[in-house]
Amino acid sequence: MLRWMKYKFLVLIALWVACVTSVNGQVLPQDSKLVKGQLKNGFRYYIYPDNGNNHQSYIQLFVNAGSLQEREDQLGLAHFVEHMAFNGSKNYPKNEVITYLESLGLKFGADLNAHTSYDETVYKITIDTKDEEHLHKALDIVYDWGFHLSFDSLEIEKERGVIIEEWRTKQGVSSRMSDQSLPLIFYNSRYADRRPIGSLDILRHFQRPTIVDFYQTWYRPDLMGIAIVTNQDVKRTEQTIKRLFSRAKKVKGAKERVSYRLAAHQDTLFNIYTDKEATSIDFSYITKLPAMRPIVTEADFKFQLSRSLTNALIKKRFDRIAQLDDSYKSASMSFSDLLINNGLSIGGAVLFDGHIIEGISKFLTEKERLVSFGFTSSEIDDYKEQFNAQLARSVNQENNLNPALLLGQLKDDFFSGHSVLDKVERRELTTKLLNSIDSITLREHLATYFQPGNTVVLLSAPERLKGELPTEAQLKELFSKFEQTPVLAWKDELHIPSKLLAKEPVSGSVTNRSTLSAIGVEKWELSNGVNVYLKNSTSRKGYIQLTGFRKGGYLALDTADYVTGVFVKNVLGASGTGDFSRQALTKYLNGNSASATFMISNHREGLSASANMKDVQTMFELLYSKWTQPRVDERVFSSIKKKSIDAAKNATYNVTGTYSEALGKAIGADSFDENTLSAERIEKDLQIDRIIPVFNSRFGSPEGFDFVIVGDFTNDSLKYLVEKYIGGLPQSKEDKTAQRLPSYDHVENQDILMFAGKADKATVNIFFQTTDYRYEYPGILLNEVVENIIKIKLRKNLREENSGVYGVGVSVSATSEPTTLLRTRINFTCEPARKDFLIEQAYAELRKIAQDSSYFSEELHNIKKQMQQSYDKQYDKDTFWSAELRNHVYYKFSNWNYFTSYTDMLQSISAQDVSHMVADKILKAKNIKAVLMPENLKK
Repeated sequence: MLRWMKYKFLVLIALWVACVTSVNGQVLPQDSKLVKGQLKNGFRYYIYPDNGNNHQSYIQLFVNAGSLQEREDQLGLAHFVEHMAFNGSKNYPKNEVITYLESLGLKFGADLNAHTSYDETVYKITIDTKDEEHLHKALDIVYDWGFHLSFDSLEIEKERGVIIEEWRTKQGVSSRMSDQSLPLIFYNSRYADRRPIGSLDILRHFQRPTIVDFYQTWYRPDLMGIAIVTNQDVKRTEQTIKRLFSRAKKVKGAKERVSYRLAAHQDTLFNIYTDKEATSIDFSYITKLPAMRPIVTEADFKFQLSRSLTNALIKKRFDRIAQLDDSYKSASMSFSDLLINNGLSIGGAVLFDGHIIEGISKFLTEKERLVSFGFTSSEIDDYKEQFNAQLARSVNQENNLNPALLLGQLKDDFFSGHSVLDKVERRELTTKLLNSIDSITLREHLATYFQPGNTVVLLSAPERLKGELPTEAQLKELFSKFEQTPVLAWKDELHIPSKLLAKEPVSGSVTNRSTLSAIGVEKWELSNGVNVYLKNSTSRKGYIQLTGFRKGGYLALDTADYVTGVFVKNVLGASGTGDFSRQALTKYLNGNSASATFMISNHREGLSASANMKDVQTMFELLYSKWTQPRVDERVFSSIKKKSIDAAKNATYNVTGTYSEALGKAIGADSFDENTLSAERIEKDLQIDRIIPVFNSRFGSPEGFDFVIVGDFTNDSLKYLVEKYIGGLPQSKEDKTAQRLPSYDHVENQDILMFAGKADKATVNIFFQTTDYRYEYPGILLNEVVENIIKIKLRKNLREENSGVYGVGVSVSATSEPTTLLRTRINFTCEPARKDFLIEQAYAELRKIAQDSSYFSEELHNIKKQMQQSYDKQYDKDTFWSAELRNHVYYKFSNWNYFTSYTDMLQSISAQDVSHMVADKILKAKNIKAVLMPENLKK
């Protein structure tokens, strides 16, 4: 009771301060580049210019209606309307909108999509608008979506099956857990009965007039708006919008749009539940909060900034605890507005079997510590330094518009009334207000989130642990105890060494410089056997990124060290370097952009590093330190080993585990057993005294490593650093490079049929594998073409024509390391009774592609356009050059044609090439077909 009185006092202060500052707060200025308006019919529009986005326009249609607006006989129809937007409108019958946009190079799903939630529906188009006419066509489509959907009866019947299959894909243990938790979170509110997917009974049986009525009631101009980020002229775009969307008539006597909120409740609501298929013990502590007010004044902005700081500091606190404490596997807490009219405080922990009360107690202790004491000045100062450094770095990127981020801000303006600020104004205001936020401010801010009532406590676990779970009465008693028990303030005592390197490296030298003039890359050969490739890029001003790699990996380790090798990255990464613990290193680097991460994978070892150029020396020092001064923290090792053993044990209870294992063995043959990590194997083979020797066996010598450095630098400015910190990496005789090569030659044709799980769905995986393949361009591009053609044909057949699936996954992937392999995968879920028919349809599509090169001529044309546009968008980015240079060097491609002749290579791919590949490399390859059926269908 005494603690609550203290909370109440802090809450009153915080609310009083908020009231005062909001009255006197300065109104935030709108971004001057944003053109924003409202038509006479109520339709709103936002247009933002972007002249640096490779001729793209990003368009979103906002509809201020979702599942909450449905009547009892319309459950699921808000979402159904969204689907019908792609199934026919006045000017684009049936699927023609998809066909047309794909002809312009758009990809369904990536560039053309939509979503429906409780409060909103949003349609999205990303389109190449070098030709202004494409923008006009896109706006015509959006207008049709808003006001002229056809709701063709045949298309409705087809889409019923698709949406039911969407529902089916989500069935399983997660959906059953949601069925237990959401009624409490949405207690006594409309949200509880208005999940967007809706009612199966209504989805199966509703009549056309019912869905048309929803559309005509809620799709009206006063509830709609459009946001466009475009390379086209803003004034002309505005005129087009006015001309087009002014046609929509304002609805007389329109139905009122009611704004719904979560219901308040004084008592804490509990639910303790189990599921046979659950594999973890999850504790959740959720508090329902008022929605954050619209950000229109400096006071509102400061509140949002305080929330951001609070969330970040809580995450850092919990992450630090999880690295060194075994009370729970992980924990988190954050505050957000997941719903338009309500905020939520969501916290919780993933617990250990046998330590449930201990884990919950630890979470509650940390929660109470936060409320009682907030954050230390040191924590806040460290994060402010980091935040200010990020702001300073952002200055270099202020001319680079992020369309996705901007569209999110425009969406927030439309639905929530948040102001849209100019980048510079936002940065300057953040800097100004950040200085005024201190420990008292954040403690008061925290107090507003922890008021009594409106709390939900959830505890879920595997059914086998039902007897170990506390009762509701026991949880209440535990919470009551924490209300009365004092907690100690957080202590932040760290020893911070003065420098990263105990000893300066002895520099090597560049022994040869050559120029790869075709691609503008310089290659340096160093005295210690390292090759360095340097590429200048200004796509991110003042930024540098580095990768290093060499053939080796787990396959170059002794069998006894394999398990330890798998965990080297995580253990060393969480342990720090040299004399620095992980926490000390974080504090030492605070405000510094330098980072460096080492990894060992299946067939290679490597590292990645990055920094702003002002921190480039620190980046090289960090790289050198982690390479030459690996450190193992015993507490970190113990925590990782315990959590990994627990995860492996829980995996054995996963109902799909046996299916996954059988499938893995079928496609991996004699390499699979080596990769299986059981709890017993981890317990036996993961040894702390082998971590550093295993690391040294892969990184003891730099000879044979290739480094790719891409960024905003001059080559000569890096020469000293490269020679000292990469050229100075010492040689070692410990290094081993011989690999044990896996073989796929013994993979056989196989049909797998298994039964597990409660969900009424069949999971289908079809694999085709061959080692008769050459991994080289343009064949790698042909893989991508074939993958997309198969994906489109299966979408049209299985989804659009037969209404049998929600989506189809297709991948055609290849490699030459550690051995050559071409693998094609098709996967989907469906109604169990239809699996055989749909599987046969998939094979039939492959046969049609193989036998008739004219069958996919339209798709081939569109896919080439998509791939070319995607390539053009990426070409000037540093991330593109870093990844593709790394691949070319590592896989030893014979030329640089991917960079110099991409268009020619792409256009050289013929329909006959596609048919031949499907016939020869897929249908003639080894075929594994694996189906998982519900447990209750097992005879």
